[in-house]
Amino acid sequence: MTDFISKTTYKLKLLFTDPVKLIGILKNMLKMVFVSKIDTGPDGSRWTTETEKNLLQKYAQGSKLGIVEIGILDGKTTQEMALVATAPIYGIDPLVPDSMNKKLIGTEEKIKRNLEFYPKFTFIKEFSFNLSSSWKHPFDFIFIDGDHTYNAVKQDFEEWLPLLTSGGYVGFHDSAPITVDGKVVFEGWPGCVQLVNELRSDSRLKFIEGGDSLTVFQKC
Repeated sequence: MTDFISKTTYKLKLLFTDPVKLIGILKNMLKMVFVSKIDTGPDGSRWTTETEKNLLQKYAQGSKLGIVEIGILDGKTTQEMALVATAPIYGIDPLVPDSMNKKLIGTEEKIKRNLEFYPKFTFIKEFSFNLSSSWKHPFDFIFIDGDHTYNAVKQDFEEWLPLLTSGGYVGFHDSAPITVDGKVVFEGWPGCVQLVNELRSDSRLKFIEGGDSLTVFQKC
């Protein structure tokens, strides 16, 4: 409530001191209200940093059996992995509004366009929890980047870890803070951060490394 009052007082002050700036703020607010979907451009956006991309490519390149990516949006991060991979890649996404931003949603057209160069890519338009019980494809790397709420990311981990080959790797996105010049610019999503912190003492895993908000474990 205090934050709301502070913001409202600031806008009222602008009405008399800087009406042009106030109009700009109100236009942006209206835009956010009426825009039903975030425009990610003709090819979609990659929601990973350069550090995260490089780390994902490292494990994608090392994969021998297969790569599973839960939550691919428009397939831009998948595309980065496919540029260096030789193993089959399975992208799983129901293409529903993002758990952290309801105005963010992927499209099949962009996924197809981004991955058409990689013959070993398979897109599965489905919720990950509907696939785990009948999954038959071997994989040695899984990137969990779907629903970021605690219960959902934990469910993805618990259901897919038994399917990951022994010695394989699991990566969690948005699971740690990102800092720039010593300042935290993104704290990670709470559910992912909580789970990853719990898994650091899980006997089924060994912590390997992290890069920005990406955390990687190895299955024991």
